[in-house]
Amino acid sequence: MTEISRVVIPVDKSEASKIAVEQGSHIAKLLGVDVAIISIDDSQQFIASATLENKLKKEHELSLEEFKKTVESKEVNATTEIIVGLAPAQEIVKYVKDDDLIIMASHSKKGMDKFILGSVSEEVVRRVNCHVMILKPQLIEGK
Repeated sequence: MTEISRVVIPVDKSEASKIAVEQGSHIAKLLGVDVAIISIDDSQQFIASATLENKLKKEHELSLEEFKKTVESKEVNATTEIIVGLAPAQEIVKYVKDDDLIIMASHSKKGMDKFILGSVSEEVVRRVNCHVMILKPQLIEGK
């Protein structure tokens, strides 16, 4: 088994991502490794306005800074990166290394939504060579 050298936490603007960052930073501290917080910006396919694009980018950056502060409050080093791409799962797979641990929240799409939209976490698990921890939404939301 390869030793884990970094915890990678893919995030979006959901409450589940906040929990993933909190749990991920705790696990990184226990392992004695750094955290990489990544967010996939797939908005270019929908936005035609440069002004709106800049506004969204600034909000994205502020959100990542908050996540970074959460990690650093646990005395763990953190980096952040916004990755521009059309397919979040594909970008996550390209980003990680074999000795990473990915910690991410599942949005638990069901039925037709899962069929049409797919599941980022499911695709990531199938395609990466590293360890993956998926946080279940019902446990995150206390259901």
